[in-house]
Amino acid sequence: MRAYSELFDYQQRAITYLYEHDHALALLPVGAGKSVIGWTGATELMDAGVVRRPLVFAPLRVAQLTWPSERQEWEHLTGRGLVDWSGEPAGWADSPWQRSRLLWGSFNNLEARIARTGDAQKRYELQTRLADISAEMRRVNRDIKKLEPPADLHVTSYENLMWLCELYEPGQSPFDLWILDEIGKLKNPKSARYKAVRHHTKEAPIVWGLNATPAPEGMGDMFTQVQIVDGGKLWGKSFYQWRQRYFMPTDYQGYNWRLQPGAFKRLTDDLNTLAFRADEADLGYQKNIRHTPVAVQLPPKAREAYDEMEARMLLEMDGQDDIIAMSRAAAAMKLRQITQGFIYDETGHAHTLHEEKPNALAELIEELGREPLLVAYEFAEDLHAIQRVWKNVPYLGQGVSAATARDHVEKWNKRELPILALHWMSAGHGLNLQHGGSHICWYGLPWSLEGFMQTNGRIDRQGQTRACFGHVLMAENTVDERVWSILAEKDADQASIIQAIRRI
Repeated sequence: MRAYSELFDYQQRAITYLYEHDHALALLPVGAGKSVIGWTGATELMDAGVVRRPLVFAPLRVAQLTWPSERQEWEHLTGRGLVDWSGEPAGWADSPWQRSRLLWGSFNNLEARIARTGDAQKRYELQTRLADISAEMRRVNRDIKKLEPPADLHVTSYENLMWLCELYEPGQSPFDLWILDEIGKLKNPKSARYKAVRHHTKEAPIVWGLNATPAPEGMGDMFTQVQIVDGGKLWGKSFYQWRQRYFMPTDYQGYNWRLQPGAFKRLTDDLNTLAFRADEADLGYQKNIRHTPVAVQLPPKAREAYDEMEARMLLEMDGQDDIIAMSRAAAAMKLRQITQGFIYDETGHAHTLHEEKPNALAELIEELGREPLLVAYEFAEDLHAIQRVWKNVPYLGQGVSAATARDHVEKWNKRELPILALHWMSAGHGLNLQHGGSHICWYGLPWSLEGFMQTNGRIDRQGQTRACFGHVLMAENTVDERVWSILAEKDADQASIIQAIRRI
């Protein structure tokens, strides 16, 4: 267990800044210890009597594993009360809030079933059940309004954001400190989650946003984060008016935008009234991951299929229905599937086209010998291919329970797992995997810079004692090379924004 004095200087400065500011956006590198910074800042405000019930939103695995584990790692957090509302409510402690969340989930599932039901009698039966659930939910929620949650830190995942935002009216929430870990999860101004949470944080007395990858797609990603943290005081309420003021379209349809001359400085000057950053140079651990492309050659039949889809947006299948891409975006997705070794048809069935990437993965595993390997994948069919290389490979992804995920993480960090697969969207944030290995294989690259950087940060972070290596399986002369190039461009753009923010 670590003492408070073992916090790094930048962590202590960040805690002080949060303590002194009601509205703050902390831009901290992957592995900088955002959760212990947020935890400590919240407890100091609680000890001072400023707040009673902090509420943390975090990605699922981060809420389930990372925030609770800080109590076991740090002396000053030992014994602190934590209410775990992460993941499925069936696993929560019994309480009116658990009952409310269960009813809310049932209500929404039933509504979706009704929308898909054509039979009049069945529809009537479902609507009757829906009315009963709605009445029960209203009763439970009325009772909740008369109660106060425990005066502890409450941690939940973003999957439960809509429920909490609907349970309480803006300004009526019992939570007096809102912490949004990886606040970039709410960067879409059209999303229901963003629209719901902004009304609450506008009324909340204290709001902190924490993020390691704040602008993976450029400055446009910053609007919602600033809006949530400061309630619209800095840049106004409308994303579209803000974009018109600082950006200009680069195409006739207005799909792509770039900053107007001089806008970068005006926007970063604004950000510096709200945000702060820590450099990777401030970390006790210096990131060192080196990526090496592993060339994969498409065999002749797969190359023919790739070229046909690229040229015609169509792939003729022997003795089966043709596979047609209805748009350029759909065609790009099909091209990515072909590079991985398969293609999905209209029914979702995967047709195997080649085994080059599984073969390359097998060669890499043999080359590394006993060195553990993390394998990042994207498609479900990718996981099936990885399982053909390594039978019953443990993985972190959709459908894996919190208990199973915790067991996989513990075994990995004890170096008991030679291979661990993970989906970058399900397990790319917050997990500490640096003790188990220092090699990661990208079985398929994501378009998302955030996903790429965050997933690399599972091993390339504080506590890592070995040099880190990334092995990128890349089909030559395909969309794989385009994705690799775009990730580099996005990385440079985001770095310029972060460097313009004041250093803590």
